[in-house]
Amino acid sequence: MIADGGLRLELSQPGEQVRACFAPVADRMPPDRAALQESLEAQGWKDARLDADAVNAFLTQCQLAEHEIDAVIGALHDGEFELEVADDKLALRLTLVAPEGGKPIELEDIRAAITSLQIVAPLDMPAITKALATGTCENLEIARGTAPVAGTPAVFASMVQPRKPAQLDEDDGHFDLRDLGSLLLVNPGTALMRRTPAMQGRDGVDLFGKPIAAEVVEDVTFADDLTGVAADPNDPNLLLAVIAGSPKVTPRGVTVSPVVDVEAVDLHSGNVTFDGSLRVSGDVRTGMSVKVTGDVVVNGTIEAAHVEAGGDVIVKGGIIGKAETAHGDSDDIASVRSKGAVHARYIQNAIVEAVTEVIVESGIRQSDVSAGERVVVGTPTSQGSISGGRTRAMTTVSVATLGAPAGTATTVQVGLNPFADEQRTALEAQRRKVLDDQAKLQQLVAFFAKHPERATGEVREKARATMHKISRDLFELEAEIARMTEQMKPAADAVIVAGRRIHGGVTLQVGHKVLKVMEDKSGGQVRVVDDRIQVN
Repeated sequence: MIADGGLRLELSQPGEQVRACFAPVADRMPPDRAALQESLEAQGWKDARLDADAVNAFLTQCQLAEHEIDAVIGALHDGEFELEVADDKLALRLTLVAPEGGKPIELEDIRAAITSLQIVAPLDMPAITKALATGTCENLEIARGTAPVAGTPAVFASMVQPRKPAQLDEDDGHFDLRDLGSLLLVNPGTALMRRTPAMQGRDGVDLFGKPIAAEVVEDVTFADDLTGVAADPNDPNLLLAVIAGSPKVTPRGVTVSPVVDVEAVDLHSGNVTFDGSLRVSGDVRTGMSVKVTGDVVVNGTIEAAHVEAGGDVIVKGGIIGKAETAHGDSDDIASVRSKGAVHARYIQNAIVEAVTEVIVESGIRQSDVSAGERVVVGTPTSQGSISGGRTRAMTTVSVATLGAPAGTATTVQVGLNPFADEQRTALEAQRRKVLDDQAKLQQLVAFFAKHPERATGEVREKARATMHKISRDLFELEAEIARMTEQMKPAADAVIVAGRRIHGGVTLQVGHKVLKVMEDKSGGQVRVVDDRIQVN
């Protein structure tokens, strides 16, 4: 027997609570869960939010009821929605909660809420329609403003083939110096760099129709201090070489330094003197002379020749002069002077001077080596050595072994500018010449004072200009001499590093302190501590 008639459902007044009522009827069974569900569906409340405990209690009471009973077993809930505007005001998101027996959310409800927010951006109707059909959604984007489009800065694309980097030799752990001097040469008219102008961004519009300004991008051009290059007359965004030389890429351009390529410096080429850089495929032969304002890169060796460079000197082989003769013939000694750095595989029977540093792969033997900053031979734990001659640097001399087992006289000095004495002497000689010129000019002025008829306007003006120049030159020389005097003071942090051994016969000088090593000893760092030299 199916329960009927005795069960009815109604909504509490006021409110949306679902109340179930049951009056026992003779010869009819009390309602069960299925009967209750059928009644809910008949009322259109099948999705109502029921209280499970209340439903169970009501159905149990129906089984025992002798008179009419009623109970609240649930409630109807209308659908809900929430609109959220993103912090950047570019996105509108919808969260939709499905009804539980109550009234569903309609499209017009959402439209009205959006209108009240004064949002004018177009709606994503397919997304809204699908969400309403599904009944639920969470943070669904239903409208979007137009974001500003960022501009792009100017792009400088190098068209120069990069240098081949130095490769580490896996056999001995050293850099292959043959790779250090790979200078790249370009000819006039060679394209070096392409500039793509900056592109300004586009403004955006938020959900409310208000503009969002794009950030302004500065349209930078090629750098102003580029040399050896010029913009293409037909294309201002293309940089061309105007001379033959070696290019150097910078963030906003390329510079080209003049360079000369020769097979070797020998009797065939003659002595080389020019403003620029030099690359030698072979050797710089004995007796030849090289004097350039740029770099010197030698694929082979520098023999007993004379090389002066305004830049770096890189020798893939070595610098090797002849053993000093009994007459001390300077033509038999290799001589290398650089206003930059000197790099070589080895140095032997040579005079080497570098304003910055001298870097040697294996060793220095019977040579006079000076550096304005440091001298480094191999590494402190390698086989690098300095034996014989004199090695000087302002801050550091670093090597594995100093001297030789035979007790070869070897001098190493740090802490003093190795060029200061020579430079000061040259400056003082120059000052004496200027003073001599000044005295001669004063004699001329005295002569004009006695013979004013000889002092024409042009001569008098020339004498005045010359006197002014001499006074200025003398002032600058005095300042330079004072600066050089300051540089002759010892450097407080100067150090000699001998990583493995110091042999007897080595003289160590740090600043003005001198230590003569009489017996072989373990290596260490040589510094001045408490006004005396210590090896730690």
